[in-house]
Amino acid sequence: MWTAAFLTIGISGAAMPAGDVFPGVGDFRLQEIHRAAGESEWPFVAESGTLLCAMVLRQPAVYFVPEVGGTPGRAFVIDNDIAKMAFANIGMTGVLEPYDNFEQLLKRLIPYVTMGKRLCNQPPGTNVSGSEL
Repeated sequence: MWTAAFLTIGISGAAMPAGDVFPGVGDFRLQEIHRAAGESEWPFVAESGTLLCAMVLRQPAVYFVPEVGGTPGRAFVIDNDIAKMAFANIGMTGVLEPYDNFEQLLKRLIPYVTMGKRLCNQPPGTNVSGSEL
């Protein structure tokens, strides 16, 4: 089920060993997240999904995979660098709640980017349950 979501992640880089550029399915760390009742700063349209993290070019790369109708959707890059995020997610719409400006978007996203990067500190293949991070 997750293989399809992992395959949608676009990764590019300079010439180096494939393992440093293209993480395998077992290299990701996962954590399910859900919108809490009354949460006004939830950044995503989907009420739940999965945070993923893998080391890409030796840097943590964080993704959100929305759960749509009980099945995972396409992986969406989340980052505190808006330009990087926009480029990586070209053509993907309907993932983020509408926002008034980039400051509001970052305010909503940064807690999840931070949580995702902490997730990358776990061993590859870890599936964190609950809000441990």
